[in-house]
Amino acid sequence: AYIDLAATMQPLVNKLSTPELKSDAVFEFIIEQVKADPNKAKSVGGVFLYNITKDKKQVKQWTMDLPNAKVYEGSPENKPNTTLTISDEDFMLLSEGKLNPQTAFMKGKLKITGNIMLAQKLAPLLKANAKL
Repeated sequence: AYIDLAATMQPLVNKLSTPELKSDAVFEFIIEQVKADPNKAKSVGGVFLYNITKDKKQVKQWTMDLPNAKVYEGSPENKPNTTLTISDEDFMLLSEGKLNPQTAFMKGKLKITGNIMLAQKLAPLLKANAKL
């Protein structure tokens, strides 16, 4: 008899490679908000890619495909309009309203490439998450 350690250990390896992040709860909340009111998401428009970092290394990506009212983990199907890179901790502060987006950008805590003006339209969608 033998035990297939590769198959047994795979769920553990998957958990270790993608650690649970605090920001995951915010994105889950955003998913619920978009499902509840898809027209609000569509009115913001644009495809946003969030690169979430921990210890200055990218650990997760989230896509907000607002014209199609979809928010999901992973990279977008098409080129995003705006890419935002932020640490897990700073994203939590941002969503709680404890960190101003403009201040975060100026201090280099939030990096934005692509359509920066479109990113400003995200504020109402993220402010709803301050209730967490």
